Amino acid sequence: MSIGEHERLALRQAWQNHCTALNAVVSDAIDGKLGDARDGNELAELVRSIGRISAMSLQHRMDFNDPNFPLFLRQMDDRFRYGGPDNNIAYFQASLNGGATYRIRGNNGGRTMNIGMLWDENITADDDGTFEVTVSAKEQPGNWTPIPADLRGDTHIPEIYPAAGSFNIRRYDWDWDSDLAPGWLSIERVDEQAPAYPAALEAGQFAAQIENATRLFRAAARWWNQRAADVRAHNPVNEITPPSTLPPGVKNYKPPVNAGRPWLFYGIVCLDLGDDEAIVIETDLPDGAYWSFTLYNMWWESPDIMNRQTSLNQNQTHIDADGKARFVISAKDPGVPNWLDSGGPRRGFLHYRWFRPDVKVPVPTSRLVKFDDIAAAMPSDHPRIDLAGRKAILSKRREQLAKRFQR
Repeated sequence: MSIGEHERLALRQAWQNHCTALNAVVSDAIDGKLGDARDGNELAELVRSIGRISAMSLQHRMDFNDPNFPLFLRQMDDRFRYGGPDNNIAYFQASLNGGATYRIRGNNGGRTMNIGMLWDENITADDDGTFEVTVSAKEQPGNWTPIPADLRGDTHIPEIYPAAGSFNIRRYDWDWDSDLAPGWLSIERVDEQAPAYPAALEAGQFAAQIENATRLFRAAARWWNQRAADVRAHNPVNEITPPSTLPPGVKNYKPPVNAGRPWLFYGIVCLDLGDDEAIVIETDLPDGAYWSFTLYNMWWESPDIMNRQTSLNQNQTHIDADGKARFVISAKDPGVPNWLDSGGPRRGFLHYRWFRPDVKVPVPTSRLVKFDDIAAAMPSDHPRIDLAGRKAILSKRREQLAKRFQR
């Protein structure tokens, strides 16, 4: 069989359009029309974030975007770092269509999980933890979670939180020391109209997939990076904000609830630290099962989570004798257990999360101090961490994250 000129044209045009879009977004960043980078290092991070979102968009639309044969793409992890991910959550997304019915099978290994709007505590499972969940627009008996009847997950791009996929699963791994099994998930279309086999790839279809990836890339790269700049423009520098059910920088957002209560309360610090400065955060503890403090770079990306202590959750945080947690954000190691390593004098974000609190929703406080004054800001019995102790903590962190991500 020969290659038709219309096929060459379709593929050439789709690829050129993608390269043109990538060049346009990067050019806007370099020219100062996107984001608010103030030096070469911040600009380099911005351009890198655009490249990462481009790679994510292409991979999703080429390999994870068939609603007839959906697959879960794990993202916002050690590979795709955009979007302000919580290091304690594994995020899975699949592209689904509202006219179809899907069956998810899996086992979360005893972890907390939400599948769409359905929480693990409401999922009936076998004795070994294996479960089945039906996903469809029409209500089904047993474990079921809805999708909109008009959903076109393979092409739709939401105006807020533009991302790959249309159906989300989150698995919460907040006990890094546990020996729980990794867990697994599978999904398949099961209604009578489901085809038996996927169609073979053809030129027009693949050109459409590239065009689809280009639309996703444009939306995601601009929205996520401009959101970060908008948050900085509307929040004080180096001051922690009170908890809110509205994510920072997101308009027209309806917070999800479970049993009439919000899933999540958020708060942030817009960081702008010098080498001799630090932020000391003090907080009472919420009464939910999980909470975390996480650092991000200028563009809502996870920094070096393997080699720096950039996040702490309730199982990893030292709690002082008075029942409070105290954190220090700084460029240099202050020798305290709850150090959040900014990676140098820089701007960025601290994002804290109170996950499904019952009654207690604490309001943390923060102070900007000189690095040499950190010790005086701590209780007299606050423990010290020397260099050997820090290396041991980071070595353990690398092993724990490898167990979670390298599967």
